[in-house]
Amino acid sequence: MANTYGKASGTFRNITTIKAKVSGTWRDVVTGYAKVSGVWKPIYYSFIQATGGSISDTTIGGVPYRVHTFTSSGTLSISSAPPTATIEAFLWGGGGGYGGFTDTSGDPGRGGRNGGSGGGAAYARNLGLAVSAENLTICVGGGGGRGVLGANSNGGAGGAGVDIGGTNYYFGATGAYGTVPFSGGGGGGGGASAIIRGTSGLIVAAGGGGGGGNERRSLAGNGGGGNLNGTAGAGGSGGTAGASGNTNGLQGQIGPHSVAGSGGGGVKGGGGGTSPGGDFVGAGAGAGGTSTAGTGTGTNVVNGVTPSGNDAGTPGDDSYTSYNGGVYGKGGGGGGTTPASVPQSTGGLVVIRYPIQT
Repeated sequence: MANTYGKASGTFRNITTIKAKVSGTWRDVVTGYAKVSGVWKPIYYSFIQATGGSISDTTIGGVPYRVHTFTSSGTLSISSAPPTATIEAFLWGGGGGYGGFTDTSGDPGRGGRNGGSGGGAAYARNLGLAVSAENLTICVGGGGGRGVLGANSNGGAGGAGVDIGGTNYYFGATGAYGTVPFSGGGGGGGGASAIIRGTSGLIVAAGGGGGGGNERRSLAGNGGGGNLNGTAGAGGSGGTAGASGNTNGLQGQIGPHSVAGSGGGGVKGGGGGTSPGGDFVGAGAGAGGTSTAGTGTGTNVVNGVTPSGNDAGTPGDDSYTSYNGGVYGKGGGGGGTTPASVPQSTGGLVVIRYPIQT
């Protein structure tokens, strides 16, 4: 149990220690009393003081909480914290983009179909992450872009991670491009969301893999969910989860016809799919990255969903909170057969909360 201190006769002395069980976790929530100059005065335990993101206050189980919501990357700046301070954190990575669509102009037999759908992002939860007075980098993974019809620059953009000191961390890879005009580009991998101390990810929710591109109505692979392997397309192989040697996803294989989706960011980024290089054959999809809930209490990682058919990949989640509701970290795809009717992927979300004094 943590100590509460007050200054009595010029010396800090141990006053009292009290805990309350909040949502199944014992927390310091209390006041003590110290005799100062002959008068008993209340001594309040020092709570976390922090800025960053969109800030709101709420009450959970009768205890007041402060909530920091990040929908884009930023900094959690903790100006003060007691010796045993912890935060609760909920993270979703960015969804993978879907593979390129081929149209029917000039050759009705060659088009009219989207590539593979993007994978859903992972969810990571930690209910007892230890912090101090420090600045933590908050990375919110971007959604991967969709592939398009064309050549040489038609892969979907990789979902953004964060730049620290000129080095990229947790980026999804750009979708592979084709080398002929009727290539359907690969979907970009989703960026991972992370809470970072220095350059080390304390909690990481991986991004989803990008869907494979198609060519001439071929069936392309769907992207792997965060923390899962990519799904292989017809004639192409899906990427492998965690195949990257760093936190960024790997680009899929460039090809002349159908071209592969790329991997999402993570503790280790996902691998890119392969491109078969033949007519009427779909390309492999990218894999999701790997995730970690870090050290602490109440940790959990839920994999994003690798979609089937024309469905979009959905993000991982659990019933502990309702912050997401399937909105953040969704893979692109589903909802129709033309680009105008197919939803894009969505970026990630990071929510941090802790008890406060009122």
